[in-house]
Amino acid sequence: MNQELDNIVARFAADPVTDVSEGARELLREIVENEPAPARRRAPRWPRLRFTIPVVALLSAAIVAVTWVIPNATATALDIRKEGGYYVIEIKDLYADPKNYETQLRTVGLDITLRVIPATAAFEGQVFPTSPDNRYLTEIKGIYPPGPCDKLDGCAIGVKIPVGFKGTAQIDVGRKARPGERYQSTTSWDAKGEPMQCAPYVNKTVAEIRPILRERGVSVDEFMIIDLSGENSDYSLEDSVPDSYYVVGGSLNEPGKALVMVSASRAPQKQVDGAAKRCESPDLPGLDRS
Repeated sequence: MNQELDNIVARFAADPVTDVSEGARELLREIVENEPAPARRRAPRWPRLRFTIPVVALLSAAIVAVTWVIPNATATALDIRKEGGYYVIEIKDLYADPKNYETQLRTVGLDITLRVIPATAAFEGQVFPTSPDNRYLTEIKGIYPPGPCDKLDGCAIGVKIPVGFKGTAQIDVGRKARPGERYQSTTSWDAKGEPMQCAPYVNKTVAEIRPILRERGVSVDEFMIIDLSGENSDYSLEDSVPDSYYVVGGSLNEPGKALVMVSASRAPQKQVDGAAKRCESPDLPGLDRS
């Protein structure tokens, strides 16, 4: 398992917490060490695992037609059917009690825990299956429509599990967060599909960044003050900071509300260059989707 996959698993698999997540601390370490912060695939933890992962689309006739749909009071939580050696799963109710999902999965012999969690735009519809020891399970796959996608991790519209699957797994699926709902899966605010994608922000002052955020329908929820010297890895969370402070990173806590990472000193040029590079190449290497 490579380091990227370890980070993906760590960020998406954790339960919500009430303080800054490990993902935010990881990004903080990267910034303090003067390394460009990567566009993160999966954020259990970026920055509050209260996060976020996105989607409604249609498959062509050549691909299994499975779509996330709005909850239907008369429908069961899942539609499960066999096709091509797989159980093909359609989530009929994105807001059902997880026990309802589990009950239906058990009826076809699958020891699967399915969580549908509020996710930031980059991860809506993301399918992320892991084993009890946090290994990414390549045999459980998302179903992806043809054509372009504006999401960091692709635009999955379904889940398929081999009919002979005998293991235990947890599958996390990202859904659109409701207004005021904290994300349980999120990523850097300039990742593909996020509101600050390709917006210059590194070393902008707080005064300069506010109108840029407003143009994108985002307000400041809180600030994380960090020390870029590398001598101190501590941080503090504040409701306000001087307008002269420099912005070095950020993410969304909930729809339209951002955590903004700031410092009293400017970030090194390599971090500025790293943000520009992410804009040029927003996609990270994908996992097997065959």
